[in-house]
Amino acid sequence: MLPPVRLSRFELVSCVQRIVGRHLDAGCCEPNETPSPARVDPREVLAYLRRHPAAESPDWVMRADAMDAQLLVVASTWDRWRSERYHLRGGLADGLFYDQMGAVLGLGRESHRRTENDPRPARRRRTGRGDPHQPARARLATLSDLLRHDDPNPDLSRGVRRENEVELEDPRWTWVIDHREQLGHVSYQLAAAAGRHGVTSRWVDELIADVDSDAVSPATPAVLGLAIAEVRTARAVVELTTTHAVHRILLTGEALRCQFSGIGCHAHWQSAPPPTDVASLVREIAHRRDRLGDSRLDHLPSPEVAEPAMVLAFLRRSPCTNRAARALDHLAGLQLCNALWWQDRAAELTALRAGLKIGSPRDVLRRQLGAVHAITRGQGVQDRFDRLAGLAEFGQPDEKQGREARRIRTAPANAEDHWVAANQAAIDQVAFALLSMTSALVVPEEEREWLDLLALERKDGTYTRSSLVTIAYAAEEVQAALGSGAKVPSIEVKKILDAVDALPTVKRIRAATNTVDYEL
Repeated sequence: MLPPVRLSRFELVSCVQRIVGRHLDAGCCEPNETPSPARVDPREVLAYLRRHPAAESPDWVMRADAMDAQLLVVASTWDRWRSERYHLRGGLADGLFYDQMGAVLGLGRESHRRTENDPRPARRRRTGRGDPHQPARARLATLSDLLRHDDPNPDLSRGVRRENEVELEDPRWTWVIDHREQLGHVSYQLAAAAGRHGVTSRWVDELIADVDSDAVSPATPAVLGLAIAEVRTARAVVELTTTHAVHRILLTGEALRCQFSGIGCHAHWQSAPPPTDVASLVREIAHRRDRLGDSRLDHLPSPEVAEPAMVLAFLRRSPCTNRAARALDHLAGLQLCNALWWQDRAAELTALRAGLKIGSPRDVLRRQLGAVHAITRGQGVQDRFDRLAGLAEFGQPDEKQGREARRIRTAPANAEDHWVAANQAAIDQVAFALLSMTSALVVPEEEREWLDLLALERKDGTYTRSSLVTIAYAAEEVQAALGSGAKVPSIEVKKILDAVDALPTVKRIRAATNTVDYEL
């Protein structure tokens, strides 16, 4: 799976400038309420969009905001990956083991453990004697591959772009050389589309200048991203609701950028990490720093108002001088990355929900929303939204549990749970009939294990899906006792066994226990 597009800080600043300019022109907010592009934080801008939705603005402003919001979501994702890699590497340098850090991230042998308020689904305990360090080691390897060529602050001026010398050892140069023709084709097509729709863009001109001068370099995908963003959010283009040639060019360009971001790496849908109490974590950090007499403690945010990103910035700017305390700070940093994961997923869900409400299900906007995530179909965007909604409602982001969480159709196990919960009286009636029949039978104690279990479950008064298995095997014990010559009316027995077989799954279990004689 390809990672999302890799965003430079210049692209992020341009995104915020576009949002601020649109909102000021449309009168969505006051000038003093807009975020500052100079000290931009993608999470703060997403929070601003939630506080100031463009509901009363022209439709094109809402559509452009929805597309720029996905860029902010991607920027938050890359920022979290950088923080997690920083604390994993720092923890190893300060004496932590992989299994210690994996336990904090919800990886390894103890990943099945759940606290009382843990929103994640139950998971079976891992078995076997696998290496306890492997899950965290694999996570660090994946993050190292993702961020191997990460350069969040490149200089995109024309002179610096053209001073770059070709380095064939760098896989980015190899990729650019191999895709030079495709980059040129997309650039010319994008310039032609901008001209048809009357869009003037500085970065489209820069892109064409690089292609004409044969000065394509690893900085070209960033310039292509700036040009795509300007054309995609221009009013003349964003007002189009059906697929035009310009949309196909935009999707092709974003697909190339995702391929460039995925050089030598892959991304995957990360399972939900353990939830984090940020306030308690900040108090622990403050207590450690206070005991060590750290004069920088005043820069640590207050526990009541602390945001995970703010605390992570403090830990990176002000590392502790004591190695043992610094190791504990790295563990705290990984827990804060868990909190960021939940925060970013909630922000992405809100941004997608706002975007999917715009227009019809066949609106071209849906494909545009998924382009930065390497999603090429509108249905893929809907699937991502359903998966995120399932995470928020059930705590189930795993693809293996996607069918149930995304509500495409009810999973068989879930259907049985609902049926058992709705038919407690009918199950109790069948259990009572089976247990009443045993009074007329002579069943040795060593052969009535399932009947005794059924009696205990009936005494508790609550039946679950596993009770159906208990009833199935209890019926087998009753039928085995009937074969020993007990005097019980056959009509009554048949009625009870028919009632047992009418329960879900029971007939299949009973049939599986019967031996079959094959004639050779």
